[in-house]
Amino acid sequence: IAGAGPVGLVAAANLVRHGVPVTVFEATPDLSEESRASTFHPPTLDMLADLNVAQPLIAQGLIAATFQYRSKQHGLMAQFDFSGIADVTRHPFRLQCEQSKLTRILREQLAENPYFEITFSSPIRQVKQDSSSITVTIEREGRTDTQTGRWLIGADGARSETRRSLTLEFE
Repeated sequence: IAGAGPVGLVAAANLVRHGVPVTVFEATPDLSEESRASTFHPPTLDMLADLNVAQPLIAQGLIAATFQYRSKQHGLMAQFDFSGIADVTRHPFRLQCEQSKLTRILREQLAENPYFEITFSSPIRQVKQDSSSITVTIEREGRTDTQTGRWLIGADGARSETRRSLTLEFE
């Protein structure tokens, strides 16, 4: 997996849970502390519960049982009470919590799993694909290294080297 953000680590947790070995390559020296988004919706929380990370995340966030649409001109325009969907979700609320907290919970949970490996300060510099495998070139400690696998998940953001190497557009 290219990228140890929320998408990369959730994908890793799902694969590891099913016995698939995963290596995550992260370009930076540690997990990001940036918060590009901070709202987790009920279906996402249900998915995270299946990975055993929803409860620790909820403990660090703020629960919003209702959602309101407001404008300066009209004030309160509409309100949605999440209790109205309690019969279809285990988490009838939105959670306000930084993504950086989720990635740390996931890393801690995965750290001892023999199917999980994470390599920091390892930006992907090139990706090549053939009919049966994918090869990534990683820069690590001033030298290049290659790794080959059957699949690569490109979760390395808007300026993805994975996507650029495979000439895939960011739509």
